[in-house]
Amino acid sequence: MDSLAFVSARYPPYIGGIETHVSELATRASSWFKRVFVLTTDPLGQLPRAQKAPDGPQIYRVRSFAPRENFHFPQIQSFAKRLRECHSEVLHLHGIHDLPGPIAGFMESESCLVFTPHFAGNIYSRLGRFFFAAYRPIIKKLIQRVDGIICVSQFEASSLTNAFPESKRKIHIIHNGVDFGRLSRYKWREPVQPSILFAGRLERHKNVDKVISAFATLRKDNPSTRLTIVGRGPLRGELGQLSTSLGLEGKIQWIDGAEKGRMYELYSSSTVVVMPSEFEAYGLVAAEAISLGVPTIVANSTALSDFVSSGLAQPVDPPITGEKLHERISQVLQDPAAFSPKWNSGGVILSWDDVAAKTVALYESLLDSGRFHAA
Repeated sequence: MDSLAFVSARYPPYIGGIETHVSELATRASSWFKRVFVLTTDPLGQLPRAQKAPDGPQIYRVRSFAPRENFHFPQIQSFAKRLRECHSEVLHLHGIHDLPGPIAGFMESESCLVFTPHFAGNIYSRLGRFFFAAYRPIIKKLIQRVDGIICVSQFEASSLTNAFPESKRKIHIIHNGVDFGRLSRYKWREPVQPSILFAGRLERHKNVDKVISAFATLRKDNPSTRLTIVGRGPLRGELGQLSTSLGLEGKIQWIDGAEKGRMYELYSSSTVVVMPSEFEAYGLVAAEAISLGVPTIVANSTALSDFVSSGLAQPVDPPITGEKLHERISQVLQDPAAFSPKWNSGGVILSWDDVAAKTVALYESLLDSGRFHAA
């Protein structure tokens, strides 16, 4: 096959589940495609406008306006110019909760269109609900227009079908993956000091404030307990104020972002990884931590429930509170090795190599059908 382009609001070094998903697919796609592109935005304007990754995709970045880092409004002229330069056989759009993917879907009339919504089943910010209500009819038209839809979990597929019934006949489920090759270089060992790790976007639905509240109580029981928070987002200032009000100033390690090797080091040196988000389409942080054998606590809701039902993670039932997290984390800290997941994912966790192969097989099937969207 000749050319493939991915469109995503953000791309590494920005961190997040969608960023990881697109990066892992894009770096593997050259095994099947002669030319691979990534069209993304850079709200801070600090990254190269064009960058060729070694043995990887050609990356195009355009400036965007991103209020509170929730929505990315790309500079349309630059965005359209770069999209024309990609001119790909397959255009893979990412993100129903943001603008670049859907915009590209209406600009391109010749490519085979594939859409991965990363739909968590709910809109978790006031700004998000406002914008989603406004462009919901546009998303409906996009779903009618695309040739195939990839959902990363059964939960996402069901949620999308409930919200947009017309999507059902186009949905294909391909779970997210982990990089087993790189993970094999790391091994979890229980640290001497109790260490809690959260990694993800600092947004309301992630319940990071509840993690901080639980940590404050845990430190009263054991002052040597540590908490590391990896991520950035609109709640960073508010969470910093909360930690200060609880007497935790200087007690939490804040890391804005970390490349994969550093993340794997953080996982493997933590006593427990906590992911109490009540809305997730999959849960990459949990999947990576579990794959390393790290005791993992998740909200027993949305797609994260798959890890609980497979016996891979410890549950906290919604609504999430600091007290519930304190109770579950305390239980794990008493005997961490007893809660280290025994590897048998039951198909919940794939390798990124398998994910890429399944995704490309879908591209081929759609291209072979020769029936593309109506312009």
